[in-house]
Parts: sequence; structure tokens; C-alpha cells
Amino acid sequence: MTDTTSGKGVEPSVLRKGNLLILSLVMVLLGGCTLTGSLVKEGVLSLTEREGRERFTLAGELPAHFSIQATAYFSPDNPERCQVYSIGQGREVTRELITQYTTTYHDHPADFSMDIPLTYHIGLCNGTLQQVALLIRGRYGEQSWQHHRSHGGLGIVDSRPEQAPPFDSDGTLTVRGYCTWLFQISKLQLELSKVLSCSEPDEHWQLDPDFAKRRSIGAVLGRDELAGKTVRLDLRVNPEERPAMRETWIEFPQGWKPCAEEETPEGTWVWCRNPPTFRTFSMGGKECTVYPNCKE
Repeated sequence: MTDTTSGKGVEPSVLRKGNLLILSLVMVLLGGCTLTGSLVKEGVLSLTEREGRERFTLAGELPAHFSIQATAYFSPDNPERCQVYSIGQGREVTRELITQYTTTYHDHPADFSMDIPLTYHIGLCNGTLQQVALLIRGRYGEQSWQHHRSHGGLGIVDSRPEQAPPFDSDGTLTVRGYCTWLFQISKLQLELSKVLSCSEPDEHWQLDPDFAKRRSIGAVLGRDELAGKTVRLDLRVNPEERPAMRETWIEFPQGWKPCAEEETPEGTWVWCRNPPTFRTFSMGGKECTVYPNCKE
């Protein structure tokens, strides 16, 4: 008869499993204590969270049905004071110092203004602004999927590089952005959808015809001259929409007509042959032959 109280007669594998179970329970309890302590610590530190007094302004006018999100990233000046417990990694890691500002959509052009700090503090952890990531969002319909976005950014360095444009005498630097809607037939939604492409134009608001040579919207700014200044975003929308892929639509006086799909050994492709053949597409629940007017 096996003595289950003393462990005599129990197989070694069973004992090992029992020991592992006990060890796992101990680790969970210890981890819970660590997590609880970390949460308490973070709750206290959140009371000390503050932005620095020196800041600059990001402002401008957004076109109708556009919004912008600016995410400021700060680099820790003293990483040893910026440690935080990571539940996913199970250890302390350097804290991410981020602040974010977002505008809402409007049905008309609307001004926006964001005051972005040059420093950020939480407890004894101090951070210095390194980058402001820009996310430009455009909405072209009422459906939840009828929107798209394009990226830009402001790089912050100790001193402005010689090739970077300076601020005007009134403390303003203008950053230009030109956005174009590119239309396509979405396989996911099975109807016409659009992609937003935003780039930095030249002083005449012209874009390089080569997409690979176009630059994202943004600028490099010197931290030593940034306090109290204004970066003004001049964002405009191209009134002419274009196909998202070349040689997939043909323009006629009535509008753009999509070329038909073609089955090949390599898969399904769309391109405009000579002579071309066309297909219909869905837009707003209607079957259409031409964009943007739907019917010829």
C-alpha cells in the first residue's frame, strides 16, 4: 500500500511535477507582489508627471475632413532614473516618455494649435524632446473604413544643421504638405477605396513625378532655438485624384474607367492592354463604369 502522506512509494516524476507546481505557485505569488508594488509605484509617480515650461507651437489650418495627430518622443537624460517594470518582459526596462495631441475631423477647413514641450518629467526621470511624429488622417466617406493616413515628422537635434531652413524674423517656420487621394478597387471591401499620399512640395507646390524621390512632410529643428517659436503646417489637397496603380485605369472625358482583370499562370493581374477591356465596380452601393461620376 502506498503512503501518500510521506511521499514513500511515489514515483520520482510525480514528485518532480509536485515540486514544479509548488515552485510555480511561489513565482506567481512573488510576481503578484512585484506587479502590485510596481502598480503602486506608478500610481505615485503619475502624480509627479509634468511637461517642461519651454515649448514650441505646431499650428496650421487643416482641410475639410482632415485631422492630425502629433506624438512627441522624449529621450531619457538619466536612464537609470527612468526604469519601469514591464509585465510582458518580466523585468525593468527604460521608460518610454511620450505625449500625444490629436485634432478632430471637421466638415470645413479648421485651424489647429498644439503647444509641445521641449522637456518631460516623471519623478526623477527627465526627458528631452527628440522627435515629433506626424500622422495626417483624411476621411473620404461615412463608412468606418473610408479613411486613410500618411506620415510625416519633425526631427529635433541640438543645433539646426546648415542645410535646414531657419525661422523667419517673426519666429515662424512654414512646413508645406501636399496630399493626393489615390483611388483603387478594394478587394477587401469589393468597391472603390482611396489611399492618401502626402509629400513635401517645392516652393511652387510641385511634386517630383518620381514617387521614390518625394520627401515626407516635415523638417529638422534645432532645440537651442526652438523655445517660443511656431512651426506652421501649410497642408493642401490636390483637387485632382489619381489611380493608385499605373496602367490600371484609363482617363476619358467622362472620367476614369478601370481595366479588366486577367488570369495568368502567375495569378490575377490588372493592366490596360491595347485595345483595353474594362470592368464595372461598386461605389456607394451602386454598380459603376466610370469614376467619379459612376455612370458615363
